Amino acid sequence: MARGNSFYFHYIHFIAKRQRGFTLLELVIAVSVMSIILAMAAPSFSNLIASQNIKRLATELEWIMVQAKSEAVMRGANTKLHYISVNTTPSSINNWSIVLKDNTGYQLSSISSDSFSNIKICRTFTSNNTEFKSRDGRPKTSGGIVFYVDAEKKVKVITSHLTGRIYACSIGLDSYGFKACASSGVSSCV
Repeated sequence: MARGNSFYFHYIHFIAKRQRGFTLLELVIAVSVMSIILAMAAPSFSNLIASQNIKRLATELEWIMVQAKSEAVMRGANTKLHYISVNTTPSSINNWSIVLKDNTGYQLSSISSDSFSNIKICRTFTSNNTEFKSRDGRPKTSGGIVFYVDAEKKVKVITSHLTGRIYACSIGLDSYGFKACASSGVSSCV
């Protein structure tokens, strides 16, 4: 091998070794750009998390009411949903719970504020509990649970004593993926 070729290969190898990685200045610039991008994305993530919590609470409320209907018919005895610290005016108290009990007082299921922080909640039911009839599973009274993070976007889970229907809707405009409630029975606890 010629001496010129050996020097050339040594030169290429030496330059390649020296040019690996990046400088401290490049690292600082990359980290600052990433932090700016993350700072801009953080508010949208908090909105996404709040939206998902609202949707999850709506689903859990619907399902605990469906369970109350089913258990009443299956057991042949009335069941009750008890609203603990869920008042008729919106509250951001973070120790509310909704408990499903059978006619003997045995707790069948519950939902609590532990999983739903920063959500304001209230009820349109006139009493602290809703009883579901054993014969057909319908609630004895109509009403709903209203909850929200942003007062402009309220969601309500409604039960009807006439039909036994349970559904979630948005008060006012469509929000969080729920259609606006029909005008009848949209009373909100404000």
